[in-house]
Amino acid sequence: MILKSKLFSIFFFFVLLLPVYADNKITFLNLDLVLSQSNPGKIILNDLENLKKKNEESFQNLGDKIKKKEQDLLKKKNILSKEEFESSLISLKSEIDLFNKERSKTINEYEQFKKKKLNEFLSKITPLIREYTSENSISLVLNQKDIFIGNKNYDITNDIVKIIDNNIK
Repeated sequence: MILKSKLFSIFFFFVLLLPVYADNKITFLNLDLVLSQSNPGKIILNDLENLKKKNEESFQNLGDKIKKKEQDLLKKKNILSKEEFESSLISLKSEIDLFNKERSKTINEYEQFKKKKLNEFLSKITPLIREYTSENSISLVLNQKDIFIGNKNYDITNDIVKIIDNNIK
């Protein structure tokens, strides 16, 4: 009899609590779309793209110069003495090593800059998203990347883009 009353109490407890948890509103947000469609996000992406292109052009030009030096050296291989050719080859190899180090350094600096800009963007939009969730009684916002299937009615991406465009210049 005591066991039945305990089971009934537990069952009754869960029956009362389930409707409370069912009232929690869960939505999702596509952060990539927020970044690419909001005006501040477009500015950040444009700046990053311009910097990337500038870096690529710079290294393309340097790479072309090094290739030309290599071709010139190979053309002069039979004309130069063995010592002159070896010293030119060593010089070219050190120039290639320096080029590769500079390129790696620039790529790392770009990635750090990109990470910094994206984190700044997220820190600016997080309070706006929090305010939106408070006003709309939303208890959880998930990133759309992590959702397999979801009802479009729970997608708040467009609302957040509008809020960001209105509040961040």
